[in-house]
Amino acid sequence: MHNNVTTPRTKPLRIAWDNSLTQRNQTGSGVYAARLLEQLSKSNDIHLEVFGDTPEVSRPQSRVRRAVSFAGSLAWIQWRLPSLLRGRSFDLLHSPAFIAPVKSPCPKVVTIHDISYLRYPSHFSLGWMTYMKTFMPLAVKSAAAIICGSEHSRQDIIQAYRLPPDKVRVVPYGIDQQRFHPGAVLDSHWASGLGIRDGYLLHVGALAERKNIPALLRAIANLRSQGKWGSRQLVLAGPAPPGMTGASAVYETIQQLGLASSVVLAGHVPDDHIPGLYTHASALIMPSLYEGFGFPVLEAMSSGTPVIASNTSSLPEVAGDAALLVPPLDERALADAIANVLASSTTADELRSKGLQRARQFSWERTANKTLEVYRSVASS
Repeated sequence: MHNNVTTPRTKPLRIAWDNSLTQRNQTGSGVYAARLLEQLSKSNDIHLEVFGDTPEVSRPQSRVRRAVSFAGSLAWIQWRLPSLLRGRSFDLLHSPAFIAPVKSPCPKVVTIHDISYLRYPSHFSLGWMTYMKTFMPLAVKSAAAIICGSEHSRQDIIQAYRLPPDKVRVVPYGIDQQRFHPGAVLDSHWASGLGIRDGYLLHVGALAERKNIPALLRAIANLRSQGKWGSRQLVLAGPAPPGMTGASAVYETIQQLGLASSVVLAGHVPDDHIPGLYTHASALIMPSLYEGFGFPVLEAMSSGTPVIASNTSSLPEVAGDAALLVPPLDERALADAIANVLASSTTADELRSKGLQRARQFSWERTANKTLEVYRSVASS
């Protein structure tokens, strides 16, 4: 009698992946989708098929053109995508950028990064808000599972949509330590072209209202009036986001406080310049009112850059004890934290060392493995 019977290898899960909206956002949700897809593609446990993978047009678009393009994407997701999936026997569909078809022929997993659209509706365009209020509750209710990056977002989502707690899973996002590391080089020709000098402080993120940049500018004006700022600069690395409010308040505050010579509006920074920009900054400052995860905190820590961030939403979860955390509306506390990092090399060195340790706990490989766990639980239920 032979005992060499092998158990049949389980078939790889067949996963449909909706990439139609991920190129619209080059930060947060776009980074998440690109890095996770890259990791999942290496797995032998799943067979991935990507849908809607059309490159975004990079030329500036008018408001009307953007609205038409967005409406086209939504129509594609709600009607065309389900028809493409029909009869294909996928185990599930993953929609990694908030929006999923209300009706899908296979179970669906949706990543909801945060509920800023519910917390700060005035910050978003009317078209986006109308869509989110109409379709989002239906898509969320009909999802087999929802993924988010932090426990704070999980609690927000459960409460906002009155969901059973086990339906919403926390899968912390990762960091690419091949890109973000203390040895990353800043392209000096590019930096000097923007007028960036040594000793700058950095904010990375769109000029959106919930980023709370005017409070940061007022904190800097406060330091300048105390003689604690000198000839330093604040580099704002991020675009004025289409369809969101906030940029005009940033520009007005710079003018009102006479900070034009102290602030560099770098706009959208090309991918290859971002790592060096972090490495050479004296500190990253992220005084956001609300974040679903907060990639810049992790990217700065992985680069060996001290971090000052808000003590609200998901930021304390991501930062742990490796950042100075301050109430985002307390401009004096924000100014004091900045002054502390600039004046004390002991504080800065301690933050650098703790930040590097903290960042090592986050990897895209771990994110992919935890995402696969969610897939398996959905496929087997």
